[in-house]
Parts: sequence; structure tokens; C-alpha cells
Amino acid sequence: MMPLMVWDDIVPFLKPHNESGGLVLYREHLCGTRNITSYKKTPLVLPQIVMECYLDWSLSVYITNAGHWILDLGNKICTFGEYIPETQPVFHLRVKCLDEDQLLYTYLDFVLEPVTGSQPGGGSVYFHGVGPYTITLDHNDTWCLKRWGTQVKLLCTKSRSLPVGPLSWKDENDICTQLHIESGLQLAPTGVMLTKCSPDHFTCRDNQCVPLEKVCNSENDCTDGGDEIDCFTAHPLATYISTSPPQIPLPLQVDVNIRTADVDLMNAAVRANLRLRISWEDARMEMRHLQNVYKRLTLYNSTLWSPNVQTFNSLEFATTASHPVIMAKRLSPGKRVDGEYLSFPGHGNPVVNIIDLHTHTYCRYDLLKYPDDIQTCNITFQILNVRQDGLKWELPSSSEVKCPVFHEEFWVKDCRFLLPDNFSSRFFVQLTFRRKNAYHIWATYLPCILLLGIGYGTLLLPLDNFNERGTMSLTTLLVFISLYAQTTASLPRTAYLKRIDLWYVFCIAFLTLVIFTNLATSTTTNTRGTTAEGPFWWHPSGPVEQRNEAWSSKKLSNSSTQQQQQQEQQRHEESRRKRKELVLKTASVVLGVTSLIFIIVYFTGAYITM
Repeated sequence: MMPLMVWDDIVPFLKPHNESGGLVLYREHLCGTRNITSYKKTPLVLPQIVMECYLDWSLSVYITNAGHWILDLGNKICTFGEYIPETQPVFHLRVKCLDEDQLLYTYLDFVLEPVTGSQPGGGSVYFHGVGPYTITLDHNDTWCLKRWGTQVKLLCTKSRSLPVGPLSWKDENDICTQLHIESGLQLAPTGVMLTKCSPDHFTCRDNQCVPLEKVCNSENDCTDGGDEIDCFTAHPLATYISTSPPQIPLPLQVDVNIRTADVDLMNAAVRANLRLRISWEDARMEMRHLQNVYKRLTLYNSTLWSPNVQTFNSLEFATTASHPVIMAKRLSPGKRVDGEYLSFPGHGNPVVNIIDLHTHTYCRYDLLKYPDDIQTCNITFQILNVRQDGLKWELPSSSEVKCPVFHEEFWVKDCRFLLPDNFSSRFFVQLTFRRKNAYHIWATYLPCILLLGIGYGTLLLPLDNFNERGTMSLTTLLVFISLYAQTTASLPRTAYLKRIDLWYVFCIAFLTLVIFTNLATSTTTNTRGTTAEGPFWWHPSGPVEQRNEAWSSKKLSNSSTQQQQQQEQQRHEESRRKRKELVLKTASVVLGVTSLIFIIVYFTGAYITM
């Protein structure tokens, strides 16, 4: 048993009956054993191979006003053999009628036939309708749609050739009401076109057929580019209000892409360039010509509702780098609007709003561990044209935040999307920064360690080189103070000591002790040739000058007494020199060990906090 024949199989074998003007179906063109009942008209798909019947008698086909074809239920048709039919192009007269809230499309199918002596109208050909209609050529290149057997004109157009393609048809006798007389609706025609294209195709002016998927795809598929005209993608419904959100609560999804971020320590702020991608659904509008990639929504002489986003804790108003872009792409097959476009409902096809923002936001920095600090900043956004409890966040899909990849001074450790609650109109983007150590290693720590080494090296110079020891240590201290002042000027004032302050305080204190040690162990010779000891020095036998004066007052004339005096003086000087060398060695060991312990503890603590 072969499957039941459908309307598509019947149409190619319908021939006009010369006497009645109706259509008859010849059995030799049908296939298989089947019961044929009533068939509703459907778009034509011509069969490539059918079976030929050896019977030669015909079976009448009856057509109702509603477009149904009726065959007798009691007849069975049996055929066998092979036959390749000669196919004729079928033309479709598409009549678009406007109801109060919808468009009704009616297709009248025609085949092109030669005009015989019994056919009305002029010209050599006419369009013979599958239904009780014909399109004939009257006078003055006027083609008119008429009911069979009458001269009542329903639609007319002018064309010097066949009236196919986009032409202007004039309604002569309320065509929509007559086509839909069973519904009892009062309809008005909004478009009529005769075309050989199926409802899945767009008709160009030269009668070329273009698939609806290729209409308004930014490519001229029609030779004249007619498929790229009137490509508005957003069509709000009559109930659309551009100042109100689609619904309350409104399901919303936000993706944040932080392109660049800059920490402003002096102003306690963070600057960021962000791209917000906000998506929602709006069932109050129809979208057309959507593609598999995002396409910008455009509409004629109107505006679409979109979220108005501003930063809440900003030091200045957030500015947009460009106008927000509202886009959409197809997530469903779409509904075919016959021969014109593909329609996509707002429900199920989300709208995407892409906003580029420059923000300057307050951030409270904790500089206690500077320059090994980790900072956390929150950028607060608020949607102003929705009430505070008017959103419903789509979680976890709204938690996608892309961090900036590169920054000169910081690593961006983490970026998070935070919400105070699931229905709030506010949302937060939390940035966590970790300062890079490379700058301070080369600009702060390495120069300081070198200067500490220079200052410490003065303790290793010979005891008699006081001028060199004093000059080097004092110059090193002045350089440290200059570096500290420069570093402090680039940081905000705080009521607590930062880690970098402890570093400089230790270095300055270390060099100060070095200078005190050099002063304490100094020995100078005055213009009279006498020596003066440095400050803080203990003389157990009294000053050298006093002893020299006492010895000279005795006026010892014998040579033995003078020789003893010189020996005693040399012993005292040697004793003082040894004590000074001991002080230098002790100071160098103590200060060296202390500085080494401090440096180890300092950098170990910095490593632990990383």
C-alpha cells in the first residue's frame, strides 16, 4: 500500500476542462492504491517520478469556496509503471489582509495557459487558477483577477509583461472580505503579489527567488538589492512603552569585561574601563531578519527600552565611550511570514545591550603592608530605570567577570560579581589587586641595600682615615633621607607606619649608628701638633695634653727621664688605638648581624603575605 497522495502530487496533473471551465484529474497520472479524501491546499512540491496508469477515463475533482479539493471516497486507483511528467511552473498570488491584531495570508495558485477562442480576455496567455479564479489581460496592459465565468474585477495591475514580482495591485471589489467571507471579518488588503516563489522565498523585482534566511543579511542576493531594503529588525507591538521595563521582576543577566584598571592611591580611587553585556527578554516586540550571529537592532522612528546603568560610588559621573549597542541573534527557527521575512518573538530570543563605561570610583586602600599590599575595591552599579526590587538576576550565569590581563604595577588576583540580594537593582564588581614587587626591588630595595653596604663599609676602613669614614657615612645618610622623602611624597598620608616606612627608618637609624661610631673612634691633630680624641671617648689617665704639660713643667733635663716619658706616651697611645679598633670591630659585628636579621625578617614577612 503506497501512502496517500497529497495536494502536491495532484497539482501538476490538473487540466482545465474546456466545457465547464473547472479542473479535472486524469487517473493515468495518479499512483498506487489509495483512498483520496479532502485535501487542503499546501505549497507545491513537484514529484520527480510518478507511476503511469493504463486506464484512460477521468475522475472529476470538486473545489469548495474554502479551497478544499474533494474526491469520491469509494473509488480506488491502481497504477503501475514509470512516468516522468512534464511540469509547469505554478504561480502564487499572495494576498495579505490586515485584521485588527494579525495579518492573514491567502495564496491563490495559477498555471500559465494559452488563450483559446473560448477563453475571455486578450493576449496570448492567461493565468488559470486552481481555484475559481483567473488572471487575464484586459486593455491598456491591465491584468485583472476575476472569478471564473464573470467579468467582476477583484484586483488589477498594469504590466507590459507578465504581472509577476512586486507590483502595485489595486483592490477593485473588496478582495479580502470575499476571500475570508466564511470568517465574517472586515479586512483590508495591505499587499498583493503574483510570484512563482514559494512562501519560503523572497521575491525580487526580476522574479528571482531568495530564501528568507538570506533576506537582510547585508549581502545583495537580488540583482537590484531589493532583499536589503526595509531591514529594520525591531518592531514594537502596539502595547509597547519605551519608558517601562518589559516586566517586574525582570530576569536579567550581566557579563562584565574589565579591559583596563588603574589604582589612584593619592585620590583613594580606582579607574576602570569596562564593557557591560546586559541581556534580557522583551515579549512586547517582534524581531525580524535575525542571524546566527549578533545583529544590531534597528527600528524606525522609535526607541527601545534598555537598562540605564550608572556607577553608585563614583567620584564623577560614569561616561560612555560610545552609544550603547542593542543587539540580538536567533535562538529559535523563527516564524515564516509568507514570502517576506522570518519573525522571531521577544520571548525566547534575548536582547543584548553592550555598554562601554569609564569609571572613577572611590576605594578605601589599606597601605599598612605597602609595597607588599593587597587591595580590594568594589565598583557599584545601579540600574536607574528599574525600581530597587524590580530585577531577578539569572544566577550563576550573571557571575562571569573577565579581569584585565596586564597592568604595569599590579596583578589582578580576582574579579567577582556580587549582589546584595537576588532582586536588587544594584550589583557590584569586586577587584582584588596585588602590587608587583619588581619596581620596588629595583627602585627601592636594591639601592638601599647598596647604600647600607657603603655605610657599613666605612667601619672597615683604617682607623686613621676618619675624614673618609665620616664623609662617606654622612653622604649615604643624606641620600637615604632624600629617597625616603621622595617615596613619602608619592603616597597618601596615613596615621600609621607603612612597611616601607619601617624599611627607611631602619636604614636611617643604621647609618646614624655608623656615624656615631665613626665620631667616637676619631682622632684629630690640631695646629699645635697635639692630638684630640673623638667625643664619647673615656680617658683613664687623663687627657694627653694635660700629661704633656705636667711632664714639661718638671723640666727634666736628664735624658733617661725624657726617654721614659716617650715610652710611656707610646704605650698610652697604643692602648687607646687598640681600644678604638675593638670598638670598630664590635660595632661592625653588631650592626652587621642586626641589619642581616632585619633584612631576613622583613623580606620573610613580605613573602608570607603574598
